[in-house]
Amino acid sequence: MAISTPSTFAYRGRTLDLDGRRVFLREAIPSTPTPETLVLLHGWVGTSSWMFRHMMPELGARYHTIAPDLPGFGRSRTLADIPSIDAYADFLHRLADALEIDRFHLVGVSVGGTIALAFAHRYPERVRKLCLQGPVYRASDLPHRFRLLYDVLGRTGLIEIVPKMPIKWWFIVRRLDMGRDTRHLSPEDRREMGRDILRVPNETLVEVARQLLTLDMTDTARRICVPTLVLDGAEARLVPAKASRHLSRLIPGARCHIIPDAGHNLALEKPREFLDLLLPFLEGEA
Repeated sequence: MAISTPSTFAYRGRTLDLDGRRVFLREAIPSTPTPETLVLLHGWVGTSSWMFRHMMPELGARYHTIAPDLPGFGRSRTLADIPSIDAYADFLHRLADALEIDRFHLVGVSVGGTIALAFAHRYPERVRKLCLQGPVYRASDLPHRFRLLYDVLGRTGLIEIVPKMPIKWWFIVRRLDMGRDTRHLSPEDRREMGRDILRVPNETLVEVARQLLTLDMTDTARRICVPTLVLDGAEARLVPAKASRHLSRLIPGARCHIIPDAGHNLALEKPREFLDLLLPFLEGEA
């Protein structure tokens, strides 16, 4: 999908060492002097920094844009500690320090939005503006099938086995009620999502799922003090649009836009619409 590029920029993928762990990130640097920095956080299984490839050209022409593979996803090694939302937020803090980035705009998609919400609460002085796209912020919004199956698998011990089985892609997309959130994707994006799911280590998959199924960030949302934009797809299943609307009412002064005929993966399904809402928000005075 072609996205217009208003100016030139340099693009690279690179690996760095952070606390002895390998971190891969994609980076775009515009030709304009002293650009503001924008950090993009991808979602849970099936995505890594590749999911922003339709948006990076236009964002990278305006902002110093950084999209890391979160630990345990894509080409980044797992966290040294047990994965948790707060641990991922602290990872982002250390990454920003390592890259010598003081303040930046932060965009989080799905579980990346969960991490972004936690980061903005823990480190508000580091965030210029916050965009949350379909973030998971309370377990009660997750599909019933997701919660029920995880409960059954957890009680039987099968949850430790399923992620390593060849049926992992089928299990995640079909049995956890995410199929409708992938039906808008191109065949190429669906194949890449399947490959990414198979790369996720078992312990990362299991621990992040455990976090999501006990999550309630309602009070966290009420304490957010940076300008915030909440986005979602009208047909999203993993995090329904009504949940995103509710989140926007919890965050003081937040705006909310629901994109029609779209599911949970807006960066892949509707990058133009995503950009048309994100860029005016970032470039405005609010």
